[in-house]
Amino acid sequence: MEIIVLIKRVPDPNLPEQFISISDSGEEILLHASSQYSINLYDLNAVEAAIALKETRGATVTVVTADDGSAEQYLRRVLAMGADRAMRVELEASARRDPFTTARAIAAAIKQKGNPSLVIAGRQASDTDAGYVPFLVAHELAIPAIAPVVAIKGLTDQNIRVGKLADASIDEYELTLPAMILVSNEMNKPRTPGLKGVMAAKKAVIDVIAAPEERPSALRPKYVPKNGQRAVQGNTFIEGSDEDKAAALLAALDC
Repeated sequence: MEIIVLIKRVPDPNLPEQFISISDSGEEILLHASSQYSINLYDLNAVEAAIALKETRGATVTVVTADDGSAEQYLRRVLAMGADRAMRVELEASARRDPFTTARAIAAAIKQKGNPSLVIAGRQASDTDAGYVPFLVAHELAIPAIAPVVAIKGLTDQNIRVGKLADASIDEYELTLPAMILVSNEMNKPRTPGLKGVMAAKKAVIDVIAAPEERPSALRPKYVPKNGQRAVQGNTFIEGSDEDKAAALLAALDC
């Protein structure tokens, strides 16, 4: 069984507020030069879930990220945890700001290496808390996706049974493989790499794949704070039927 795990390098969640600013164009988050980075914590849960499946039923685990060369140290960290291979999709920072471009690049790299049985990702990244990219990758791969998953209850060559976190319960779902699951931190506790794994990871070869040539989408922010200040925005309550509310909301969002 081939398992792909998606990971992302994110700014340290404990980064002081004064280290963060927004560019004059409003399209980029700027971080102080001394800012520290780490692997998105939910992604570490995804790596641990994949390695646990490898140990219990046998699988090959490949970890994928879309980033520049500075992200390779984080790929080596997950190789030290027990992943078998690592792949980095070369993607400029301007392209990584667009989740659609990022997802297409990751999906193209996955297709180039073959069709995995299972793709595992964290439920969302701590820098944007959006959770777009994994679902967009699943769309590009034409596979089902589900989130947030807190337990893997069964796995065969044909399907996977998972526990999905609901409001007041954990609901069980079965997906036909290939599929993607987005895991939450309730799933497990990521292991600390051992010395043997760290030494082996230092020598590992990381595959580098060029992203498809395309221009990032022209995404314009709807709201940009000016000079670090929060703008005061009013509230609008939409009345009427569900259809009227949906139409009014789409109009307000310029969709």
